Amino acid sequence: MKTLLITGASGFLGWNVCSHPQRGWRLIGTYCQNSTGIVPKTENLKLDLTDKDSIWRALKEVKPDAVFHLAAFSNISFCEKHPEETHALNVTATAHLAEMCADRHVRLVFTSSEQVFDGSKGLYREGDEPTPRNQYGKQKLEAEERIAEIYPEAAIARIAVLYGKSGEVSKSFLQQWLESWQTFLPVTAFHDEIRSFLSARSAVEGLFTLLEQDACGIFNLAGEAPLSRYEFALLAKEIFNLTTGSIIPKSQQEVEMAAYRPPNLTLDTRKISSAGFQPRHPAGELKDLANEIILPPGFSEN
Repeated sequence: MKTLLITGASGFLGWNVCSHPQRGWRLIGTYCQNSTGIVPKTENLKLDLTDKDSIWRALKEVKPDAVFHLAAFSNISFCEKHPEETHALNVTATAHLAEMCADRHVRLVFTSSEQVFDGSKGLYREGDEPTPRNQYGKQKLEAEERIAEIYPEAAIARIAVLYGKSGEVSKSFLQQWLESWQTFLPVTAFHDEIRSFLSARSAVEGLFTLLEQDACGIFNLAGEAPLSRYEFALLAKEIFNLTTGSIIPKSQQEVEMAAYRPPNLTLDTRKISSAGFQPRHPAGELKDLANEIILPPGFSEN
């Protein structure tokens, strides 16, 4: 059985990777502070990715066949306010990991972000010129460039905004919305921020597709249909058959934010589709989630 090392296993995407183990792979998840957010019974390893020697020791101990590098400071506002601290993990640690994977001929799949684009046009293809306008996007782009230089055989997945089930530590925006509606609180959603929303389960499928295909280079990983956040909220409320809460549509200009939020980050997925990944419409993904997420009595008519 092959071994897959997953950095950031206590994060939202990492939790989903460990929740959907793939046949033939032994999963080992890493954490930095505590292992609370890791899926129970998942093998885990404490790892400070900002310590280069710790990365070397982890690879020596685990001897992985492949690495999913998911760990990152992904809060856009936090990255904007703390550029040096977040750069150490998002860029420097990524470069160190790529260097050591290259030396050991370990397959590397790195998760980047749609935020490498400025959102001025949408339907971005992998060959379009990146023009990030916030610190998070700039850091992800720099990490991509460092990987391409150090380890061109690595695969880079530019992932769309994610939603889905999670553990208690790192929740998706959808679960936060559901909790707000449960307590009769309104949800504010931008009507002028368009994304190719991707379920975490589909993201896991896409990452393993790249791994199993020995893919290299950059791939967009996103859902099938572009929707605004407001349209996505309406769809979620309908599919979950909710009777509580409300949705307040707003424009980005109406809300003061620490970092620039690109208006249209829809992604073209033809390249990864040719590798075997099939993007799904959020309606189908949400219907699956509605059957999995148990809501309190009176919260839904289902």
